[in-house]
Amino acid sequence: MKRLTTYIDKFILSHLRINGFVFLSDELIFVNEDIEKIINSVPITLSAPSVKSNSKIDTLKLVLDILENYNTGPAAIKNELRAKFITLIEYQLFLEEKGYDNRYTKQVRELIKNYILNKYKTYKLQRDRYIYNPRKLEINFVESLENFINISTRNFSKNDNIFYRGHSNIHWDVIPSIYRNGWQKNEHKMFREIIIRNSEEFLNTKSTFEKLTIMQHYGLPTRLLDITRNPLVALYFACYDPAQKDFPGEILVFTPEEKNIKYYDSDTVSILSNLAKAERDLDSNLTMLEFNGSLPGLKLLHLIKEEKPYFLPEMQPSDLNKTLIVKPINNNSRIKRQAGYFFLFGINYVMDKPASINSIYKKGKVVVRYFIDNNSKSAILKSLESLGINSESLFPEIENGTEYLKNKY
Repeated sequence: MKRLTTYIDKFILSHLRINGFVFLSDELIFVNEDIEKIINSVPITLSAPSVKSNSKIDTLKLVLDILENYNTGPAAIKNELRAKFITLIEYQLFLEEKGYDNRYTKQVRELIKNYILNKYKTYKLQRDRYIYNPRKLEINFVESLENFINISTRNFSKNDNIFYRGHSNIHWDVIPSIYRNGWQKNEHKMFREIIIRNSEEFLNTKSTFEKLTIMQHYGLPTRLLDITRNPLVALYFACYDPAQKDFPGEILVFTPEEKNIKYYDSDTVSILSNLAKAERDLDSNLTMLEFNGSLPGLKLLHLIKEEKPYFLPEMQPSDLNKTLIVKPINNNSRIKRQAGYFFLFGINYVMDKPASINSIYKKGKVVVRYFIDNNSKSAILKSLESLGINSESLFPEIENGTEYLKNKY
């Protein structure tokens, strides 16, 4: 059982502590796909295996040795990946030794639930698959559009700054796309290459933040993340993706303090935006004097001065570790129709990790989330359609309009 409990402690409980809840999906119970992803990231050819023999485990551990030699980055990140990989294969070995395959999903889920709920009395169970911490999280289940409208208005006062983000898959993390698939290593190159290839799109932009919003619009990975002031827009995004039809959706709610909301031309926005162009060796774990006198700090200052010549060499390194909500210029119809704002992510002391969003949840409040069962998504989309909220209204570009019509007829 130690292999099982180690997996629960390192993966499931870790997710629960960070997010306040965990959804016990089949994908969380069976981990072969996670093992395959790591194997496929290694620059050699290996088939993703059953791991029934010790020799196979030795082979899989060798993958980590190879991965470490080929990957660049901090040793702590490599060690974290190694530990993760070994935990996954040990857990998979436990499942195979017990004969647990996908015919025994219910039994394995019961083992996991019983272990967590017996060990941690503060955690609660909802709808058989949701384990959550009521001290950190208030969860609401959305059955219909009318139901969502009723429950979404009861949690907040009129004075709250409320922002929403919809996910079609409850497992998705709240991180910007540049921090997926290792893209952050080449963020500064990607930023410049897209401008070289499409210079006419950026002719009228005055700031790096404006450029990032255009890149986000066209799907380039950036350190921005879309959010909205309109809860019905978030509900649409929690339901619309047909590729996620088998997963529950979710709506995340953010009620930030005023100091964490900035206009597009804020100095702090300029600092965080220009991280996209900065060298990868930037480190914010320095004193103000050390940072502003360091070569990476001076290079970042130069980038900021290109758009703000008056900017003084007095950056607070702690500003680099922030995540802000930014109100953009409404210069494209998609932002207008989606009531769009952006998260702008800084760094977590080093460029390899994004800043936390914990400061965006208002202190002293329980975090509120809405969960949408996958079986309710289709009916909710039809109800939103009756209000004029659909892919054509939210994505007004002509190619999206044609897709909407093809799907409708």
